[in-house]
Amino acid sequence: MRIFDRMNRAAVIVVIVFAALGCQHDNNEAGTVRVALGKERGDCKPNKVCDPGLQCLSNLCVRPPGADCQVVADGLASLDLGNYAELETRTPVVARYRAACEKAYVTKEQGECLAKVMDKWSASQCAPDMFPEQKSTGAGGDCGAIATKIRAQMSKSMTGSDPKTQEMFTKVMGVVQQSCEQDAWPDGFKKCILAAGDSTDAMTACNSQMSPQLQQKMTDRMMKVMQ
Repeated sequence: MRIFDRMNRAAVIVVIVFAALGCQHDNNEAGTVRVALGKERGDCKPNKVCDPGLQCLSNLCVRPPGADCQVVADGLASLDLGNYAELETRTPVVARYRAACEKAYVTKEQGECLAKVMDKWSASQCAPDMFPEQKSTGAGGDCGAIATKIRAQMSKSMTGSDPKTQEMFTKVMGVVQQSCEQDAWPDGFKKCILAAGDSTDAMTACNSQMSPQLQQKMTDRMMKVMQ
């Protein structure tokens, strides 16, 4: 009887050991096929982002349909050079844009947006990673310093103004900083303003680096304040 009990206990121990080994084996197998966080077909990272070119959908990193980068490059080259540029002039521009498109993993949706744009700034809004020079480094960036510099320059012509005009001037300066922060002024434009001399003409020369669409946004903001 004791021998039988010992055999039963031994059998139970064997079953438990094999069960544990089986679980360990399954875990090891799962570990070898588990995709790292942020990688394609893997779980999204804790901040709900994935590696470049991937999107986080239902906590899974997937690659969206890509744009035809040759078509994107041809369109952007025409935007830069027109439709009748010589082949030797056009070829390197197309190649540069195609490489930028592939590096930025431009999606099909972004490609459709790029096909409709009429200027470089609008293109940068469709596919920001293709145009790092147009991207703002942050929401605030140097906007406070820019607003201060513009205020100091314009204040020279506001000396002696009545209180109502001064109040409106203060509101307008607030709009300038708000537009800089919320409309994502390009770094090139911000650097131009900060590097410009103290003359109004020097600052006005920077306007060429701000797209008509962005200028219109700021104008619309000011019109609301003045109404």
